[in-house]
Amino acid sequence: MQLFQLRVSAALALLLCSLAAGQVSQCAPADSPRLRFVAQLSVNGCALFVHDTGASDGPHLAVEPLMCVTDSLRGIVPRFDFITQQLYFSVPVLMKDAGMLAEAQRQLRHLSPRSVSFATVTNISVSADTRSSVRVLGFLWTPDESSRIMLQNDSFIEVGLYRKKFLPVCRQLRFSRYVKLENCSARVHQRLDIKGHFLIEPLLCHNISSLSSESVRYDYSRDMHYLKLDLVLQDEATRDAVRTQLADLSPRSVDFMRLWTAERSVSSSLSARFEVGPLMASADWRSTQLRLLCGNWTECRDLRTAVLAEPADLWRHVQWRVTSLVAEQCLSKSSQITSSWRMKPPVSDSCYSVKSCARLQCASAQRTANSSSAVQLQPDGRCFVKFQQRLTGRVSFQRNWTEYETGFGDGTDFWIGLSAIHSLSQGGATLRVEMKLWNGSELHAEYAGFQVADASTGYRMTYREMLRDRSSVSWDALQLSKGMRFSTMDWDNDVWDAQSCSNTLGNAGWWFHYCRHFNPNGLYPSQEKVDIIGNMVWYISYSKKLSLREVRLMLQI
Repeated sequence: MQLFQLRVSAALALLLCSLAAGQVSQCAPADSPRLRFVAQLSVNGCALFVHDTGASDGPHLAVEPLMCVTDSLRGIVPRFDFITQQLYFSVPVLMKDAGMLAEAQRQLRHLSPRSVSFATVTNISVSADTRSSVRVLGFLWTPDESSRIMLQNDSFIEVGLYRKKFLPVCRQLRFSRYVKLENCSARVHQRLDIKGHFLIEPLLCHNISSLSSESVRYDYSRDMHYLKLDLVLQDEATRDAVRTQLADLSPRSVDFMRLWTAERSVSSSLSARFEVGPLMASADWRSTQLRLLCGNWTECRDLRTAVLAEPADLWRHVQWRVTSLVAEQCLSKSSQITSSWRMKPPVSDSCYSVKSCARLQCASAQRTANSSSAVQLQPDGRCFVKFQQRLTGRVSFQRNWTEYETGFGDGTDFWIGLSAIHSLSQGGATLRVEMKLWNGSELHAEYAGFQVADASTGYRMTYREMLRDRSSVSWDALQLSKGMRFSTMDWDNDVWDAQSCSNTLGNAGWWFHYCRHFNPNGLYPSQEKVDIIGNMVWYISYSKKLSLREVRLMLQI
């Protein structure tokens, strides 16, 4: 092992010399040939190369990035990349340091510099001696403007080989008991060589409370949506609870094992619908993340709803066989195949679709007499779910087809997405349009049997009739949109051959016919403007229109 570390040191020294020698031209401005080497300093064991920038009001001195390894390489141990299933070394490299810069300024006083500062790094390329057994994986920046060089030794890629040579199987462990907790479960082992010392296997408990709408994300490298699942490996509350339940054994210490590998077994029924990604551990080894890749956003959203309703249904299909790392750098391989447990008990109400979830939100709002941003209660007790809202103009509605299909916005200005509107309106629903004018007047219109079809139809919209007895306006501004496919600035489905209605009317997305008579997703005006094409408007006759200050669209649930 010592020989291997020396090889890493030699390779790293060559690598850093190469980087230091090539850094000057990268830090110098491309149009400034006047950069001149001034001095080489030594501060706290790091070499500082100083250059004069050649400025006319100088001297202004630039110090190359330190590229200095300040920690002993002997303390660096291999890490395991759960994504690539490879071992690597992470070597900390210091780029700049305020204390070293102050010392450099002191040593350069005789030059009377106007300024001394670190040069800005614009590009770094790394390489190692081709004769070295170490391969450079890349350069990783950290928030404190230091960095790490990732090195890999090709001789130790296989985990099995690494285990066999450096990590023996732990022989001084004995399974003690299975501890059931309120939100999770834990397997506890007793150390036979140290009296009163107990170890807890990594929990792999699903933190269901972390599931939110942001849990559905997009993997640009795979061009797929995925559901992000957070699992807990260790936490202090569990450690304290286990210690309490081991009181009869008089424990002196209770610690967690660290996850080394987790071999997963996925049922064919789950793998046929979703791809289960690798398990990725956090830097502090307290949590992991698992990705379930879906065919599209709708599938991920529906999967999230199902997992929220009953997490056990998912973890019946995914099981683990865990290998753990204990304090003395040996391995403990679990003989048990386990499923993940939820960290929170399920709520009493559950929903399996967008529509059922919306009904639960309405029920909650009715119980608490307090409408949330997602639902709105009418004085007559009817509950509506908002699918569009424009109140401030902070969110741009100039969006492409994908964004209108999946949704966008914040808690104030938003469009929830055509696929969600389709789910909410299946079978027909009452549509309510609420508008506020610039003089403070409020108008509304309601439509019966409003329905948006699925993606295969271009999200065609239709409705049965305008409910004039429930509307404060008499003109049906939606009549030309009835039966139309949805259009966006990059997907034209209107009937105007000459131009695209979306491009003409502020790049808005809507069920355009010959473009008019309602444009709720148009440009948000800063003041009342009825004559500018593309703004948010509602027509009250064939030739007269109203400029809108606010608008919201809702479906009764």
